[in-house]
Amino acid sequence: MTRFPFVRHAPIRFAIFLLSTVLLSACGGGGGNASTPAAPAPAPVPAPVPVPPVGDCTVQVVADATVETGKTAGASVLACGSGVMGEVSWTQVSGPAVTLLSAQSPTVSFDSADAGVVKLRADVRLASGVAESVTADITVAPRAAGSFVTVRTDHSVRPGTDTSLRAWPVLAAGDSVSRIVWIQVSGPTVEMNTADERVLMFRAPTVGSDTALKFRATMTTSTGREDADDVIIAIERQTLAADSLFDMTARVHPYRTAARYASALGRCTYDVALYYTDSIRNNFCTAATLPLLQEEAGPGVIPSVAQVMGRVLVSHDFLGANFEQFLLTQDPHGDFRRMLAGTTAIVLGSHVRPSFYMSATGAIYLDANNLWLTAAQRDVVTEVPDYRLAFDDELNYSAFGRQVKDNDYARRAFPATERATRSADELVSVLGRLLYHELAHAADFFTPAHRALNPSLSIWGNVVGRISAETLVSDTLSTSYPLTSVDMAGLGQVLFQGLKASEQQKAYSAADVGRFFGADLANDDYAYSSTREDLAMLFEEFMMSYRHGIRYDIAFTNVYSDGTPSGQVLVAWGQRGRIAEAAIKPRIKLVLAQVAPWIDPAVVDSLPAPQMMRVGQSWDANLVLASPTAFSGISARRMVSEEEAAERLRDDSRKPRD
Repeated sequence: MTRFPFVRHAPIRFAIFLLSTVLLSACGGGGGNASTPAAPAPAPVPAPVPVPPVGDCTVQVVADATVETGKTAGASVLACGSGVMGEVSWTQVSGPAVTLLSAQSPTVSFDSADAGVVKLRADVRLASGVAESVTADITVAPRAAGSFVTVRTDHSVRPGTDTSLRAWPVLAAGDSVSRIVWIQVSGPTVEMNTADERVLMFRAPTVGSDTALKFRATMTTSTGREDADDVIIAIERQTLAADSLFDMTARVHPYRTAARYASALGRCTYDVALYYTDSIRNNFCTAATLPLLQEEAGPGVIPSVAQVMGRVLVSHDFLGANFEQFLLTQDPHGDFRRMLAGTTAIVLGSHVRPSFYMSATGAIYLDANNLWLTAAQRDVVTEVPDYRLAFDDELNYSAFGRQVKDNDYARRAFPATERATRSADELVSVLGRLLYHELAHAADFFTPAHRALNPSLSIWGNVVGRISAETLVSDTLSTSYPLTSVDMAGLGQVLFQGLKASEQQKAYSAADVGRFFGADLANDDYAYSSTREDLAMLFEEFMMSYRHGIRYDIAFTNVYSDGTPSGQVLVAWGQRGRIAEAAIKPRIKLVLAQVAPWIDPAVVDSLPAPQMMRVGQSWDANLVLASPTAFSGISARRMVSEEEAAERLRDDSRKPRD
């Protein structure tokens, strides 16, 4: 997804700069109008105890006083009054050893495995330069036998950010959940969305000073057991200047603090002080202050992993560690590092959704959901859905997509209700796909041939002329091999830009859409969002097929909603490996020659031939497309649980559109 400039995140609003026109589109997610059912009398839960300010308060701590083993504990440090939090660093002073995944955030949480008193210290430096250290003592008490519930996970966000919490039941043998009820215990009132009783979503309120919100989830089980758990969400005060380029959902910090450009990363790519009103009035950093990575590596030189990591901003350090491991083990051809040379920074954030590239800053911003490896790491990633999922609600069909290898899913499903782990090599199908997409955007604006910049101009100043002249690669693609379906172009604005569907569009059947799409030159319906996404989808699908043997399926079916049985989701038109269509090959060859010139465009002709799906059969039945005799009548698909099958169906209907 490309953006310029990125404005506000409450909900996110972004603008795409085309020539001298700024087009504003709504962006964001979460919220909702689901009402909270009446709460039963909750089990007694110790309230977080704020450390009372003494004299001239600088910072204060809000923390759980006592938690039981097996539950998640949290602590937040808040700046007092009008103070603005600068740097934060949490450490454990004493007590049973715990892991602090968010040690550089105002809020930390940990799972309490052993009884004892955990003492934590927060070393804080305010934006004013004032430094102070405060501590919190959290008693971990033995838990009585039986079912219990814990809420993961305490965290901090900025005002206007949509965020989520999940209640995790741990059930004794033979017990089951009857209900889970959420209430807000303290803090400014928010509108709670508990449509899924195990998940609470809400939008962080505007606050005049750092503020802690507390919520409680109370679980009742089939045996009559009742248990509750509290969670703290800290809202960091954030003051926006007029015409701020964007506000931040949650704080980030340099992964490598000693890197050459570490001090410039945040203020040049993720700072409320950045502003924009037109191409003349802005305060973007110059390319001398924060150049493209190519300048640091040297002309034509492939950046090292260490150089890449020096450009990384993270909300949690594990994101940087996982990203580094991915580059060290999953980039044998240097594709990712070559393309990262065309960026200024890589922002990895727990509340970045959807992922995007911003031409104003030259940075890519990646959703942390593509980077977690453990259940604890996944806990910090927001579950707020991509705001665009609701755009197709009035249409009479559903679009499906998936990654396939050897007639089976190329990646495992990870139901949100399971405490799952995944290996670093499994990130290829999620993080690899995402990188190909967002880095294609970066290379569209700054191809390897356009990375020698004027250091006195900003990143935007170095590219705005080519944007105005319509000489980006995506412009050339659109001129040389244009998409011609007026119907798909209109649907693209509905699906991805949020325009209201016309009566004619509402009446289109899946077969109609398949006919429109199949006769045109796009490899994915997201190509109709913009010419920039057309290029990115071509490159993404090609690279996943060429480098990893992963082919993409796309299909149009009858309307799917959560709970629709898989056998009732019927394909009206579908195709596997559309990137290899004869009419599409010249388009990807044009893109490759400019975006990835180290790859011979002739390899496009070696891609596996596309395969049409069987119309009238289910999406699930179309997973295996080889002739029945090739498999002796045995499906290549492995057996999966009902929950995993449902999760796959949901994922397939929400194919990535970054």
